[in-house]
Amino acid sequence: MIALLAAVSAETNLLRQHIDDAVRTSSCGLDLLYGKIYGVPACLTMGGIGKAAAASASITLISACQPTALWLFGCGGAYPGAGLAIGDLALAREEVFGDEGMVDQRGFHDLQELGYPMRHDGDQRRFNHWPVDAGLHDWAQPILSRHAAARGCNLRSGPFVTVSRCTGSSALSLELEGRTEGICENMEGAAVALACRQTEVPLLEVRGISNLVEDRDTSRWDLPAGMMAAQQAVLDLFKNWAGKQP
Repeated sequence: MIALLAAVSAETNLLRQHIDDAVRTSSCGLDLLYGKIYGVPACLTMGGIGKAAAASASITLISACQPTALWLFGCGGAYPGAGLAIGDLALAREEVFGDEGMVDQRGFHDLQELGYPMRHDGDQRRFNHWPVDAGLHDWAQPILSRHAAARGCNLRSGPFVTVSRCTGSSALSLELEGRTEGICENMEGAAVALACRQTEVPLLEVRGISNLVEDRDTSRWDLPAGMMAAQQAVLDLFKNWAGKQP
């Protein structure tokens, strides 16, 4: 079974139309939608906006459906150097907690610079950077490359950056991009990556670009385009999943 997680309902409209044999239930106050997508068992939920909501929802979703993998999807903002435009796709190679650390007169210092690990992961100390599943990433990348080419859009793979506050200035965007090498900003992914690592559930994350991370001007945004791009990508992954699991 594939666990599917998005932040808000609008990010799931297309996917819900493709769920066959749908059954609604709940766990710990979280609404769950079970069914099949192209014959593959799936469980979909909307976890809410932000890291705390995403972490809580991830643990509940994983506990409820015991998935083979968790796929996180939705819209995201592209950093200036990513080479991505609205409607393009971004595939996470890792997730970075963008604002866990400390700010002083010299600027931002992440947890590694401060010497405070967020958590010990076996023998390894993990700071701001948390992995997605490499096997899932490498399975999905060529599929999504073909998908993007067929639709006349671009796909980039790289680090995603998770923040508690959306970046609304070009100066801060360049600072975040420079210190993380991130390509895409969101508000949930790193928390989901930590939850998946804790529960040993492989994570895949794909996002459709809805805006550039720059001086805030929502007239240049297209949230529906980003949401649709991500869902179309997820549907294509489902078409390729049955019988071809990595």
